[in-house]
Amino acid sequence: MIRRQFLGFLFVLFFLAPAWSVMFAQAQGGNISTFSTGSASETITITGGQHTAVGFDLNRNTTVTSASFFITPTTGGSSPGALEIHANQDGAPEWAFNDTGYGDFGHQTVFSSGNSTETLPINPNQGAVTNPYAPSFYVPTGATVSSSSLDVGFSPTLVGGYFQTGYIHAVDKGDVNNDTNVDFALLSRTAPLSSGNTTVPGGTTGAAFRVASYDSVLGITLSAWVPTCTNATRLMVADVNGDNFDDVVGYAPADDQLCIHFTNASSGGFLPRVNVTHATSVIDLAFGDFTGNGLDEMVSIRTGGKVQVDAFSNRTNTFTNRDTATVQLSGSTNAATLTHMLFAHFDGTQNNPKLLAAQTTGDANVVFWASSSNSIAVDTTVISGVTSGSIVGDFDGDQDLDILAPRPAGHRSIENLQGLGWDGDNHNRLLTLTNATILDYDLDSAAHVLIPNRGSPDGNPATITGNVTTYGFSSGWNYDNRVSGTATAVFEPGTAPRAVHFGDMDGDGSIEQLVLVGEGSQHGVFISAYHKVGYDIDEDGYADVSAEGYAGNGSNGLPMLMIQDGTGALTSSLNILSPGLPYTSDDYGIQMAWVNLSMHSITEGEFTFSGLDIHYTADFLVNTNPSLAGNLSNALNQQMTAGTGTFTVPLQFNATSNGSFRMYNPTLAYVSGAPNIALPPTPVLKLADAQPDRVVIDWQPITAFGDDLLDFVVYRSPAGQSVDLQNAYTTTLANNTIDVAVQPGQSWTYWVQSIHRFGVTSNLSAPLSVSIPYPTPKSYIPNLTASDVPGDEGGVMNVSWSPGDASIVEHRVYVLPSDFTDVAALTTTLTATSTATSLLVEEDSTGALLVDGLGYYVAAIGVDVYGNASTNVTTIGPVYTRNDTALPTTIDVAYTDFSQNEVDGLVMLARLQPLHAVAHLHQGGTGIANETLLLKVNGQDESYAIELETNETGHAVLSLDSLSELGPIDAVGPMHLNMTYAGDEGDATTQPFAPAQTSAPAYGTVVVSLSGDDPINVGEDGAFSTTLEVVAEDSVQSMYLANMAVVWTTTDASGAEIENGSAEVRGNDLTVEGIGAYDGRLSVSLDTAPPTFYIPQFSTSFAFSSAPAPAENETEVDNETDQTDGPVFPDTTLPATVDCGTATYAWDSNATDVSITCTVTNPNPFDVMVGFAWKVVPGTPPPIEVVHNEADGSTPSLTAEANGTVDLTFTLVRNAPTEGMLPGEQSEGYVVTLTCLDLGDDACDTMTQDTATTEGEILWTLGEMPPQVVEDDLVEDEAEGAMTPVLVGIGLFIAIAAGVGGVLYLRSRGDLDFDDDDDDDDEDYFEQALAAPESSGRTRNVDLNASKSLDELKESGKSMHSDAPEGLATTPALGSTADAFEFGATAEDAVQIEDAEEGEETDDEEEEAWDEDAAEADDGISVDENGTEWWEDEDGTWWYREEGWEDWAVWEE
Repeated sequence: MIRRQFLGFLFVLFFLAPAWSVMFAQAQGGNISTFSTGSASETITITGGQHTAVGFDLNRNTTVTSASFFITPTTGGSSPGALEIHANQDGAPEWAFNDTGYGDFGHQTVFSSGNSTETLPINPNQGAVTNPYAPSFYVPTGATVSSSSLDVGFSPTLVGGYFQTGYIHAVDKGDVNNDTNVDFALLSRTAPLSSGNTTVPGGTTGAAFRVASYDSVLGITLSAWVPTCTNATRLMVADVNGDNFDDVVGYAPADDQLCIHFTNASSGGFLPRVNVTHATSVIDLAFGDFTGNGLDEMVSIRTGGKVQVDAFSNRTNTFTNRDTATVQLSGSTNAATLTHMLFAHFDGTQNNPKLLAAQTTGDANVVFWASSSNSIAVDTTVISGVTSGSIVGDFDGDQDLDILAPRPAGHRSIENLQGLGWDGDNHNRLLTLTNATILDYDLDSAAHVLIPNRGSPDGNPATITGNVTTYGFSSGWNYDNRVSGTATAVFEPGTAPRAVHFGDMDGDGSIEQLVLVGEGSQHGVFISAYHKVGYDIDEDGYADVSAEGYAGNGSNGLPMLMIQDGTGALTSSLNILSPGLPYTSDDYGIQMAWVNLSMHSITEGEFTFSGLDIHYTADFLVNTNPSLAGNLSNALNQQMTAGTGTFTVPLQFNATSNGSFRMYNPTLAYVSGAPNIALPPTPVLKLADAQPDRVVIDWQPITAFGDDLLDFVVYRSPAGQSVDLQNAYTTTLANNTIDVAVQPGQSWTYWVQSIHRFGVTSNLSAPLSVSIPYPTPKSYIPNLTASDVPGDEGGVMNVSWSPGDASIVEHRVYVLPSDFTDVAALTTTLTATSTATSLLVEEDSTGALLVDGLGYYVAAIGVDVYGNASTNVTTIGPVYTRNDTALPTTIDVAYTDFSQNEVDGLVMLARLQPLHAVAHLHQGGTGIANETLLLKVNGQDESYAIELETNETGHAVLSLDSLSELGPIDAVGPMHLNMTYAGDEGDATTQPFAPAQTSAPAYGTVVVSLSGDDPINVGEDGAFSTTLEVVAEDSVQSMYLANMAVVWTTTDASGAEIENGSAEVRGNDLTVEGIGAYDGRLSVSLDTAPPTFYIPQFSTSFAFSSAPAPAENETEVDNETDQTDGPVFPDTTLPATVDCGTATYAWDSNATDVSITCTVTNPNPFDVMVGFAWKVVPGTPPPIEVVHNEADGSTPSLTAEANGTVDLTFTLVRNAPTEGMLPGEQSEGYVVTLTCLDLGDDACDTMTQDTATTEGEILWTLGEMPPQVVEDDLVEDEAEGAMTPVLVGIGLFIAIAAGVGGVLYLRSRGDLDFDDDDDDDDEDYFEQALAAPESSGRTRNVDLNASKSLDELKESGKSMHSDAPEGLATTPALGSTADAFEFGATAEDAVQIEDAEEGEETDDEEEEAWDEDAAEADDGISVDENGTEWWEDEDGTWWYREEGWEDWAVWEE
């Protein structure tokens, strides 16, 4: 058993041993750790491109499995610059240090951009990044920096320096050009002036000023010299005239003269100066907006302790005083003696400036403007120590101004505590404050005092002497704001500095200093801000390397401010930061970290970076590479040979400079057996697909390339260019490639090469050129619209659409005056971007301007990114553009009023009079047809309108026969006629018309007529009196006649004026009295301003009577001729004068009749017949009647002799009870007529007017109603019932007796005409009485037969209302038929009334029965307190019936 197992083991060993030996032999190999020189470290020195041979000794018939070594810069030698290492002959380096920004190997001298110089702008006042990064530079990650340097210079935006100006004697600052920045005005008393200068005739120098300003383009500019006051020693810059441009004031204190140079705000420069001489009492002065009114006033201290504020008058070119105040000695009313002053914004620039008026002792009072009292106010609190030579500044940093004053033994700091007063501290250190300045020059929130020190000038400006020394302020346990004894900085702006002024000239927040410098023949100004700059390496927010001082750009003698790294901060920081800095890695495995410096500056300007010089050492591994070989191992294997022994593979080093480096620690591993380096097949390319967004290429199957295939490399170049083997396009493991980085219209050429183990590659394939096709365009534009742009002046169309396909990158719009369907042959200038959805079009597609009113057709297409688009389109249209500016229109109206336009410029209107108008609506004279005009007739409280239509010529005609056709217009007083046109919006092709309106003044007048005697009688003395009747033609307007005034004039027969006057209408009468003349005229005129009343021509006239004819047989012979001359018979009869007495009639019915006498005077020189008549004759005698006694038929006619009198008598007679009448004065109107009576000679027949009338009233008084006495005795029911028949009988008897008596009485008066023979017993007296003519003045006659019963009223359709009119309950009852007439009953509606039985008492049973009957008749009847029944029909007419009436009468108010 054991033998058999042993034999099996030998059998297996026999078969496996050969294979084991082969495997063991193949696995043998080794390592190489030295270069071909036998050393593991070699320093390579390259000189002229040559270097010592070095490489690797390789065993033949082996395969290198890994290979690498390190390379590092030498520490002492020169850098070789850019460096490459080659190990084969394929042209691609196995390692390279030559990328952009790498610099030289071991020596960095360029920035990451590859440039050796870079710049960086900085503006700390703008943008979110106040500390921008400097341009970066590279250092290898983990490098050790042995040395470094970097030149960083700063030049400010405002480039200053030294400016030659000549000797400057005074400076002031302001804003002369109104750019919100500070300008400096410089005064020189020895300024160069031309010989032709009128200020200094024939001279070459004189007092003048110039302005130093900053311009963002030109930099600092100095204006030309402007001559000023001859003896000027000071300048002041202030806005004297309030135009926001500061002016320059030259001041010559010795001459009390101010020379004001106003800035020319429109063209720059200065206007001719204005010289002003101030009062000799002025001690010192300054300018500023002391009162806060926006105008800089002159503030001055004067003798007598006066402080005065004066404002400049542009009109008079003089100063006028605004206010004056007196500073008094502390604790006294005596005026202080003022010697000097400080004037500044002590409470900050946001407040008005204040004045410190100081005395020789240094005591000062604050003087300010009190806005509440609009006057100067003097603070009585004294500030001590404000000595002459004090300076002002904010030394405590609280934004107000403090005072630093010199003392004989030191200095005094006076701190402004704002509202809490002032706090002063004395300090022992002596200071020279002449021309010193308090300023936070470095913006560190700590103020300094800058003191100029001229040094020891020797007259040679080249030998710099003097400086500006700065001192800080400090506070301690027992002192505040003391000027430090140690200088904080020393500046040298120029030789022999004399004064420091400051201001922000460019608005960047930093303060420019203007220093007066110079000696010998060179004097001028030095201008620069103080700058602080630096860079932060570790980005901790603080500058690691910094610099500060003045800065320029090299011009004007001022260089850049350089940042010097004197401590090696950059080197140490880089060594610390390098390992942790972010880096970038290239294809050779080199890691380069980038360094960013954070820049700091307090001012605006620009950094310049140059002189980068960094020496470093770092270890770089040579192994992988981006070439086809892929690494150093493949490069070595590609040179492997068969056989035995070793062979050397040399390394080739290419450098851009002579220099050295060290290579060390080679590590190479190999195994026995040579690699298969047979040439693979060449790829054959075939285009599989080409689309607008991709290209697909394939080649032979992978199996055709062998088992050692690693990859395929694809190269791509634009068509026509050669292959770039150093930059592969892509790689793939498949036998195809898909390129999606293509665009339609491009053309590319492709190559492919296979990569195998050990860096073996196939030959490059033949090129394959591919053109990328364009996609099908998607040009449709949805929702295309086009319309006129509203509200424009025409010629513009708005084309809009909705977004189309996302492939559209441009919209093309076609606008043409004719329709089209294809744009292939069309061009257009109208395009819009891909995101646009509208386009304003002013031209059509050919470039021609759009024409308003012309129809256009519009289409649009979308163009894709490749410029492709569809050409078939569907247009919209026609579309019209229109000038939407409304054309101005005009309305011309010609009115013709009823007076034919008697009053110029005023249209006369009257309610019943016509009005005619012709309106013309036109545009530039061309009529506008078929438009509506609206005429409004506007009164004080009324307005009526009527529309008119224009005809084809634009005319519209108004013709009103009566103004009342408009409606119930009153038309009285001032009125206006407004004709308006609302305008027309037009249509697509018609331009709109603008509204228009015109207004004409009008006046509503009352048309009246004047009538009267014609001729008017004139007495022998010329006296006349006439009454004209004035009637309103429109009866509705009669009310306006009250107090109507006229002007009258009388003239004689020749037209000469005799007399004039005025009169007013009373009622309807216009009485005019005055002096006239025979055959003359009375002219009556109405006022036309305003024309309240109207008669034709506003005037009428009446003739005066002629002189009376001479009496017959009367002759008068004078000495010369025989002639007959006697009195002439009058032509007219003069009216009588009537004088009537009066009487009182008692209310009691038993009163006796009373008489009244009227005396009638005949003013005529002839006898007259006197006639009398009542103006109104009542149809029924009133209760109390005035009876004319001489009217009895038996009385003969009355005759009044010439110039004689006659009496008429009257009697008051009672006809009925007085119930219904009111006590008090009564009247009856009458008319007295005088008729001429001749002596049988027919003289009266020759008169033009032989009668004359006089109207008047007879006045009498009705006595008061006596009080009623009511018996209070109660009667038993039985007695009252027993007396009822008796009382009824008595009442009937009294009623019958009264009726009979009334008839007999009326018969005796002859007022009724009864037919005694009439057998009609039913005909009642009252029926005939009421049928008599009405004479009550009412417009309707009363007919008693027209009375109606209640049944008749109901049958006629009248219905009853239940309520009586409001107030009727207290209305007195109507006591008789005559009362019914008095209250307006008409003949149609009057009722027959039975005689009332005065004083009759009705028992209670009769009253109850009457009430029951009335209630049964109709519930709508109401009874007032006087027993009168009232009823209202459905038409609103009230009827009434008094006690005893059977029928109803109409009530008229």
